[in-house]
Amino acid sequence: MANSEIICRPTKWFMWRALLMLVMFGGFGAYFLYDWKIGYPEKNYIVANYKAFSAAGEAWSKGEQLRDPKVWADFVASQAIPFEDDPSLYPPKTDLKEKWPALLSELGEKNSTELWRDFSKERGWPQQVDPNEDAKSKRKIDEQLWAASVCFLLTAVTLFFLIRTKGRVMKVDGEGYHTPDGRFIAYDRMITLDKRKWENKGMATLTYKDGEEEKKAKIDGMVYGQFKEDEGAPAEALFQQILANFEGELIEMVVEGEESEEGPGDQKDCGSDSEEQNPAR
Repeated sequence: MANSEIICRPTKWFMWRALLMLVMFGGFGAYFLYDWKIGYPEKNYIVANYKAFSAAGEAWSKGEQLRDPKVWADFVASQAIPFEDDPSLYPPKTDLKEKWPALLSELGEKNSTELWRDFSKERGWPQQVDPNEDAKSKRKIDEQLWAASVCFLLTAVTLFFLIRTKGRVMKVDGEGYHTPDGRFIAYDRMITLDKRKWENKGMATLTYKDGEEEKKAKIDGMVYGQFKEDEGAPAEALFQQILANFEGELIEMVVEGEESEEGPGDQKDCGSDSEEQNPAR
């Protein structure tokens, strides 16, 4: 077999997966960050206003002495929205001493539910509010920030590997194998080649001599080259050239039920997960 130069560049499969992960992690990070900074504090602000309307309805129904229009108007003007003491639970610049909405002075003409419907509709708020479910604690708000931080960290890691991989290639020539990280492994320094994952996952592992030390290198055909026939299956061509020049030991799967050369009487009992080491040549 001719020892031509074969270059395997990053595959579209890898690039699209990396881009998808960037969008996913970045999107989730933005979502969690929005809830931390805007979404959850806004929900707490809405819940506090809703509680004011509920409290007004209870006061109206139980206090007949309050039903005089002037007395009720003075009562409404004296009441504050039931905010918690922690300002971080609400949007920035929220006045924790904010009074009840002036609309509540019209209670009697409409009930508190009808007034809330008008009030929330005008502001674009949900008309159905469950204080137990919609209120967000400090812990829940902080969890959104932590989740956003993790997502953005994963986004940065993915971006790093995307940029790094985009600038690399996997290559063979007449002298040996060039790994994506820039190492050169001459054919005569290769010791073993583990190809058990090549058929299913497009991955193999080389063991080679680096001075007196043994090291390993990956051959990853899914990230570099791919196996598309209409593109010449560059990863398979690269792998076959390595095999053609390889003189070490080849580690591969033993097919279940395959008979050994010794005959039925000497056949070994090997399952599909067993392995053997054979010379490549």
